[in-house]
Amino acid sequence: MGRSKHLISAIAITAAGAALLTGCSSGDSDTDAAEPAASPPVASSPAASPSASATPYTEPAECAGLGLKSEATLAGKDLAGCLSAAFAAYGTGTENLLVGDRSGTTRFRLGDDPALAGDVDGADGKHAANSYVSIGGEEWIKSDGAWEKSDSKEAVDAELGKKYRTVSDPQGIPDLVGSFATWKVDTEKALISLENGKDVQAWRVTNARHFDYEGSEVVEYIVWLDDDGTPVGVQNTSNTAGKSNTYVQHFYDLGQPVTIEAPPQ
Repeated sequence: MGRSKHLISAIAITAAGAALLTGCSSGDSDTDAAEPAASPPVASSPAASPSASATPYTEPAECAGLGLKSEATLAGKDLAGCLSAAFAAYGTGTENLLVGDRSGTTRFRLGDDPALAGDVDGADGKHAANSYVSIGGEEWIKSDGAWEKSDSKEAVDAELGKKYRTVSDPQGIPDLVGSFATWKVDTEKALISLENGKDVQAWRVTNARHFDYEGSEVVEYIVWLDDDGTPVGVQNTSNTAGKSNTYVQHFYDLGQPVTIEAPPQ
């Protein structure tokens, strides 16, 4: 599975990145199975035509051999292997990211030609106050109503796009999970309500204790998985520079065709 190095940075998938993006932080870690407000698909990445079919999903061997069951103990490298293989098997999807009272929606394409396109709501509740597209190593940011290349935007706008892109890239999740040795599966499944209107009963897998990742103390990291290894969501509560931050990601419409194109100039 190809991976562009620019998609993963020192703040990839940490709560610090989400906090820098939104300009807010949350000290409330009691947001298990949170339900981000649904956002419509981003204009820059419309769904493919109805005639296009979804990518069929076959449970990867890495997930079939994981031993996902009630009260199981999982090795981080094995859990990471399942997540990586499952995302690769689907290849495309949509995610919702919730940080405090702000949310964003991203469509993604993985593999040898990875791409991301998304919107993030403003602090004042304005829908899609900021947008971005990342394709083939190039990035565009819209933060003032007009699309521009990120390297031509003011530094603060370019940094905003980078933060959201690195946090929303699902390929970074296995890196974090694989960095810690021991994970625990809850006794029972949790009900997760996704933004496409579907409810999923998913296994809740958490870190056995705190661990450090890229300069942050990960207090609690939750991975929600379906029986066949399908990633349903993650939640990260971390301490960075004395501040506690929590964000939630939900994944849905996995395998559904997406079109991500450079915005008009």
